[in-house]
Amino acid sequence: MEFLNEIEIDDEVKSQLASKVQEEIQRKIDLEVSGLKSKNDELIAERIKWQEEREKVAQAAKREAEEKAKSENDYKQLFESQKAEADQLRSVIDRMNQDISRQQINGEASKIAATLTKDVNKAKLLQQQISSRLTLVDNEIRVTDEGGQLTVSSLDDLTQSIKNNYPFLVDGSQAQGGGAVRAQGRAEARNKELTRAEFEGLSHAERQQFFENGGKLYDE
Repeated sequence: MEFLNEIEIDDEVKSQLASKVQEEIQRKIDLEVSGLKSKNDELIAERIKWQEEREKVAQAAKREAEEKAKSENDYKQLFESQKAEADQLRSVIDRMNQDISRQQINGEASKIAATLTKDVNKAKLLQQQISSRLTLVDNEIRVTDEGGQLTVSSLDDLTQSIKNNYPFLVDGSQAQGGGAVRAQGRAEARNKELTRAEFEGLSHAERQQFFENGGKLYDE
């Protein structure tokens, strides 16, 4: 307030003027401070609102991720459960098919054994030997060798082989005389003959076995 000292007025008036000026300055300062405080409060409010919005977005993203993970986990569990059920069902079907195949083989072996002996115990032993030489291919009973490989041998060939290898278990042929021998000879000859078309349908191993058994080809 030094400029008031340069004015020639009463001290009382100077004091009053100085007080007025001081009040005006203080009012302006208060207004300025109030404005700054209001602006600061506004900025703080906006910051709080922005933080709240960001938190909402983060929570929404988290819930979405959790729901997606849960959905994927549920799908995975459902897939694994269905796969396990399918595998179990497939295993049951395979066992059933194997049982059916074994029953067919055992049934055929039992019929052949019954033609070779009337003794029940001998028939059981023969059935075991015969069934070990049989397999099922495309629902057709085929003869294998002792190693389990397919052959071109017929059931009649297998029956004759069993007779030769286990004569002590066989009662003997029910047919007697030269007629039976000739019939057996004709059957064996037919079993060792194939048409070229039938021969072409054999595998390489079956063809080799066919010739090793003395097989011959003939034209239709």
